Amino acid sequence: MSVGDRYGAQTFVLDRKGQLGEGRTYACKDADEARRIASARVAGGYAAGAAAFMRRGGGEFDEGETVTFEVYGAVPPGVEDAVPF
Repeated sequence: MSVGDRYGAQTFVLDRKGQLGEGRTYACKDADEARRIASARVAGGYAAGAAAFMRRGGGEFDEGETVTFEVYGAVPPGVEDAVPF
């Protein structure tokens, strides 16, 4: 069963050792909202970095594709490398 495209913003925070780790994930209604939330979390100092993404397809077994379309601040190398441009 295909769910369709879903948008979100993933934040990244620094731990006590200064290493980046996953923060909160925000569900978004569209790409613009994902960009706004990701940007605002970093600009407001709530996160060291954030990524706006789209999750395409997928069903109950999580076989969909994730496309990162914008990054802000510091993100792990694998996240920035996933940006398609």
